[in-house]
Amino acid sequence: MCGIAGYFGSRGLSQSQIRRALNCLRPRGPDMEGAVGWDSLGHFVDTEKGLSDSPMPFTRVLIHTRLSIFDLSMAGRQPMSDRNGNWITYNGEIYNYRELRTELESLGCHFRSATDTEVILAAFEKWGSSCVNRFNGMWAFVIYSHSSRLAFCSRDRLGVKPFYYTRTDDGGFSFSSEIPSLLELLQRPARIDPVKLADYFIYGRTDDTRETMYSGVRELRGGHNGFLNIDTMEWQEERYWDLPEEPDLNLSDGAALDRFSAIFEDAVKLRLHADVPLALTVSGGIDSSVVAVAAAQSGLRPTLFTSHFPAFPAIDESDYAKRVARHLDLPHILVAPDLSNLLEDAGELSRAQAVPYGSLSLYVHWAILKEIRKQSIPIVLSGQGGDEVFFGYERYYVAHWRSLFPRIPAMLAAWKGMAQRSRLGSLESILFLVYFGLPGLQWLRRRYQVSKAVSKDLLSRASSMPDRLPSGRRDLQRQELQFVNLPRLLRYDDRTAGAQGMETRLPFLDYRLVEFAHRLPWHMFFRDGWTKYLLRGYLARHGLNEIAWRTHKLGFDAPTEKWTEGLLANNWKEYGQTDFARDILKPGKNPVQWPAQVRWDVYNGCEMAWLYNWQLTGS
Repeated sequence: MCGIAGYFGSRGLSQSQIRRALNCLRPRGPDMEGAVGWDSLGHFVDTEKGLSDSPMPFTRVLIHTRLSIFDLSMAGRQPMSDRNGNWITYNGEIYNYRELRTELESLGCHFRSATDTEVILAAFEKWGSSCVNRFNGMWAFVIYSHSSRLAFCSRDRLGVKPFYYTRTDDGGFSFSSEIPSLLELLQRPARIDPVKLADYFIYGRTDDTRETMYSGVRELRGGHNGFLNIDTMEWQEERYWDLPEEPDLNLSDGAALDRFSAIFEDAVKLRLHADVPLALTVSGGIDSSVVAVAAAQSGLRPTLFTSHFPAFPAIDESDYAKRVARHLDLPHILVAPDLSNLLEDAGELSRAQAVPYGSLSLYVHWAILKEIRKQSIPIVLSGQGGDEVFFGYERYYVAHWRSLFPRIPAMLAAWKGMAQRSRLGSLESILFLVYFGLPGLQWLRRRYQVSKAVSKDLLSRASSMPDRLPSGRRDLQRQELQFVNLPRLLRYDDRTAGAQGMETRLPFLDYRLVEFAHRLPWHMFFRDGWTKYLLRGYLARHGLNEIAWRTHKLGFDAPTEKWTEGLLANNWKEYGQTDFARDILKPGKNPVQWPAQVRWDVYNGCEMAWLYNWQLTGS
């Protein structure tokens, strides 16, 4: 995990602005920091020699804070340059950098460090912007060529690493890993788009488009490159990767499982390489257990960490995680988040996110990472992405069920299997299929619930959400991976880890695995009422039948309703009395009267507004 930021423009940045951005990004990169700049006369300054060497504003700036993972020496310091005058500021990991380095050395390249950063620079010099097609990893970087007057920007295929940017008042361009550091860099207030805010309250959408909740701040989406002409400030984006369009694979169960095992175990093996210790988060569910099994196949013995709720046994899955740890003979540590810890950490968690988050299950993740970091472990592997890639959520039953139409016997069999092998009963399954099969009904219900708390004026600004369901399996997977669900979860994951100076690695988002899964037919995902059928087969193959054939799964759940009550009692008098809260809420309403999810969403939104002094655009 590192932090990047930068600026290209005519007005320039002062030394204090650069220092503020460095301070804001320091939690992401606690081990090392640096900045390089050029003033309007073209004079170059490196912060290693002191920003004060130039009295003039910097019209081109690259900023970096480093969490050291590969080559812990000063040779890995960024921003880094090559012999041709190209400069890079980079956040992420290129997992196949050793193989690429060997190839580049055969082409005559020479290296001064053992970092993947230097491999990116050499790859760019040899192959230009197409170099990213050779990378297997997660990244967000900017390469600035002083001679060609071009800044090349890139974000990994699925957007694991963040990249925010904005156009500045002088027509320039600024970017950062996080929105707060971008605002600090430009000394810009936190102006909130009322349309995006209303969309959050009604639809729960925050990260589904290029536009963010902060007015004027955009994302470079996953799978895209950006090109900035420094002289004209013209910005262009291009997609360099997308989900494959090749036909479905025709594989037997055994062949599909063999192919999955080979790809996934290699993905995990690549992500286990580091010059520092690492751990695994394991909930006791399918995805994280699959990661643990694959990690054990590598011969390493990483420690597993799991949440534990003695006071809330209905959401405590630690017993299943214990079984995984015993089966694999791996060390295992339980973490017990509670309300008292939450009250201490909530402000820091929300400040790190800077955008509302869907539930307090995120605090469970925070508490686990905090405990891992206390043990001087900066890297964590998790099962994030498994549900989106292999259709793990129960709402995906609807798309599979619809795909069987008009084969009524098959539809009835699928409904029966769903009722037997999920946490839903027969009647609940029917209601579930109807509710999630009618998006318009979901939005109407949600709007009605939110209207108990949020003003009619704000809700009227919400965008129109399409009522149509995805046209098929591939359309659904594209929607979940690139727009609706995964981008939001990746933001949660990145900010939570970044705030604690950590890095999370996600083997389910290895692009080879995603492309493979995109070409699998429905029966590899859903069969006899089971979701994620192929992953369950992997666990069964490795002797974990009791995990493989579980019917009730929660994930890193939390007692959100109880915890929200505690937060409201502790903080609402402060958060609920701001000008922002008065602008968006109905007067005289008591949060206790609101539906539970609305209570959390409104509290969290008002908390963000208090922390960042939000101002509604146009108000």
